[in-house]
Amino acid sequence: MDKRMTCGGMLCLWAALTGGCATEEEEKAMAQATEFAENYFNLRFDKAYECCTEDSRKWIAFRASNITEKDLEAVRQAEEEAYVASADCERTDDSTALVRLVVREALAPDSLEQREGRIAPETAVLVPLRKEGRKWRVRMEGPLQNAE
Repeated sequence: MDKRMTCGGMLCLWAALTGGCATEEEEKAMAQATEFAENYFNLRFDKAYECCTEDSRKWIAFRASNITEKDLEAVRQAEEEAYVASADCERTDDSTALVRLVVREALAPDSLEQREGRIAPETAVLVPLRKEGRKWRVRMEGPLQNAE
């Protein structure tokens, strides 16, 4: 059974659980953060790159350059792709937001510590966003931060 939830389905579930209080802008920010995270944690860095601000792209390149063969093997052998299980958005102001995501079946970032690649059942991360024009973009100032 595929446990993944589409962005729209996740947002509807999130809105139902929170009484439908999410604004349209918060929903857009969460959708962008979800798209980014699912691409990032499934090692589709080219697609994750497209979700980011120009100055954030160096952090995607940094992560991609630290992927090991053991990491790739762990992702290949995983029973399912990484997916976002829940999202919560906190808007700082009209142009910045911080989205807390719970990602399941994601590659643990152990490769940076030279450990064997492994899939974590669940990890929570903070994804900062900035609004550029009418679109929310992930704005990384370093590697993704753990939200736990």
